[in-house]
Order: sequence, then C-alpha cells, then structure tokens
Amino acid sequence: MILIKGGVTAPEGFLASGIKAGIKKSGNKDLGLIYSEVPAVAAASFTTNRFAASPVKISKVHLSNKVHQAIIVNSGNANCANGKKGDVNALVMTALAAKALDLKREEVLVASTGIIGRPLPVLKIGDGIPALVKGLSRKNGSIFAETIMTTDTRKKELAVKELIGGATVTIGGACKGVGMIHPDMKLERHATMLAFITTDASISRKMLEEALSESIGDSFNMVSVDGDMSTNDSCFVLANGLAGNKKVASKGADYKRFVGALKYLTSELAKMLADDGEGATKLVEIEVSGAKSVIDAKKIARKISTSNLLKCAIFGMDPNWGRIAAAAGSSGIEFDPDKADIYIGKMKLMSGGASIPFDEAKASKLLSGKKVYVKLDLKSGKASAKAWTCDFSKEYVAINSEYST
Repeated sequence: MILIKGGVTAPEGFLASGIKAGIKKSGNKDLGLIYSEVPAVAAASFTTNRFAASPVKISKVHLSNKVHQAIIVNSGNANCANGKKGDVNALVMTALAAKALDLKREEVLVASTGIIGRPLPVLKIGDGIPALVKGLSRKNGSIFAETIMTTDTRKKELAVKELIGGATVTIGGACKGVGMIHPDMKLERHATMLAFITTDASISRKMLEEALSESIGDSFNMVSVDGDMSTNDSCFVLANGLAGNKKVASKGADYKRFVGALKYLTSELAKMLADDGEGATKLVEIEVSGAKSVIDAKKIARKISTSNLLKCAIFGMDPNWGRIAAAAGSSGIEFDPDKADIYIGKMKLMSGGASIPFDEAKASKLLSGKKVYVKLDLKSGKASAKAWTCDFSKEYVAINSEYST
C-alpha cells in the first residue's frame, strides 16, 4: 500500500466542487459536491442518535437504490430538528442536484453539518447549484474538503493506492469534525463527524458494506472529542469500478487487501479528527491490551477516552493515572484490577493494580508533547484495541460557549 497526495478525487472518475452559497455567516465555502462520472455502488453508516437529522433520513431511503453517482453536502446548518420541512428540504437538495447532473434523485445522497434547529436556506442552495456543478473538477478535491469544515482549523483528506485483483486501486477520503464527536455509527444496508470516501475499485455492494463496517469499527467509532454524539454523523463510500481490477465479490485475499487499505485510510482520518478537536493542544492515543476480547478492549478504551478528568489532567500535564484506572473500572467490563498495569508513554505508573514510585517530572514531560500515549494492560487475555481523543483546554469552553451566536 502506498500513501499518496489527494482526497476524494484521487480515484479515477471522481470530480468535486465547493462554493459559497451564503449559508455560513462567515461567508466561507458551505456547499460541496462529489460526483462519479459513471454509476457507482454505495455504502454508508449513520448516527444512532434518536434525533437523527433530515439528511440522514433521506440518505437512508436513497441507499435502497442500486446505484449512486453524487453526494451533495452543506455546512453551516445541520438541518436537524426542523420537522417535516427539514425532510422536504433535504429531499429538495437531492432533487436539485440530480436535475443539474441529469440523474435520478435516488442516485444522490445528502449530508449536512452545522447548527441544530435552524431552517435550512434551501433557496440559497438552489441558487448555488448551477455554479456548484459547473465547478466540478478533478482538481477540486481539496476545495471540497475545505467546504465541509465548520469549527475545523484545517482540511482533513488522504488517499492510498493498493494492488488488488491485478490492478492498482485508489481509495480517497475527506472528513470533518472537531466538536460533538463521539460517533456510534451503524451500517445501513439498503460539529458533527462527516466522512466521504471514494474508490475506483470494482467491488460488490455486499463486500463494500462489509468493508465499511469493519473499517469504521476500528477507526471513526473509536474517536471521541467531547463524548457528545452528533445528530448528523455520516460516513459514505462510493465505488465506481474504473480501476479495472477483478471484481471483489467474496472475502478472499483481494477483499483483505481492500479492507486493509480502507482501515488505514479511515484510521488516519480518525486521528486527524481527534488531533483537531476544538481547542485541543494534544492528540491522545489510548491502548488497552491484555483484554479477554476485542469488544472488552474497545469498550474500556472508549470509556477512558471520554474521561473529562483525564483530558483535563493531560492538558495540565498532570500524570494523575488514577483517572485512567477510575474510567476503566466504570466501563462495565469485568477484569481483575489487581493484575492491571498503567503506562504513560513507556513509563509504568501502576503495577498489579497498585501505585509504584515514578519520576513525576519525567511523567509530566511525557504529557507535554503534541502526541500523548496512554496504555492499560489488563493481563487477562490477548485482545487489544486503540481509541483516540484530545485534551480539554480552556479554549474548548470558549468555543462552545459562543458556538451559535
């Protein structure tokens, strides 16, 4: 596998665009489009929040179509908690894009991100679609990545190449989200985290769904910025087959290569989300090893990643390992605490469930860098998992006390 420069337009046959439609008060770009030049198969996963936004509802319905060719997305407005009018407006977004692209509306998926409870300015979106379609280009992948940003401080995009089925397959992606990030997305088989993935791989829809489910379980669903699940979380993948590889139709060697590349891409994008968390100064990687099962390891790692006390301690470079132990112990997973060890970096702070002498100044220094590593070894099995979060700074409070004003 080779890491390459690019994003959603790195794979063959994908174009993108982004414009200023007047949705954001800032006047920044706020309406984006991804387009495949040929019909593609699609898979997607969405938030499990009961207050799911209107674009989530419409995209779920449109996934029952056999093929898809476009995704339209706006930032600056979540189109959530707007009642039936919100559902209609999300549907209108797909219909307007479909008409401009000469597609059926069911071939268009839709996403939104921004403030909840404000009517979507669908007329502004309609006025912007001609320019949006006109701007479609292989060169505009980065513009699309910029367009979907809300409180993000930087674009998040990545692409990889892998040899699959006798051909070079490319997978590209872009995502956004730095606040209200604690996804628990479920696959639909027929401040928000949004992810858009494109690939020129030839792959069956069933295998694409399986691959997406595997990849998000180890990546996006293991990220937490603030422990709050969004109403709009969505991850889309389109596969148009233009790489010309032998079609991936079963879980053989080619499927494993595809999943490996997809997992790498989604994991790296997930880290970008945590690294750019609102007000964050540090990326925190949490590893839980020695668990009885992967499920146990994931639940404990994720619980630790949501500890506000730990995140504050990391911001203040305070090696208070008791907060790691407390979070793990409240995860609901059974383990023997008298076997567990805790590390910051390579420094052991707890051994066999008890405190041991350590150099607090050195431990504090380990928390001073841009990346912090925390490890809990349960010594109860062979399973492990990783989660990613960030520290809580004073800036986080400032950002979220003024977000809607």
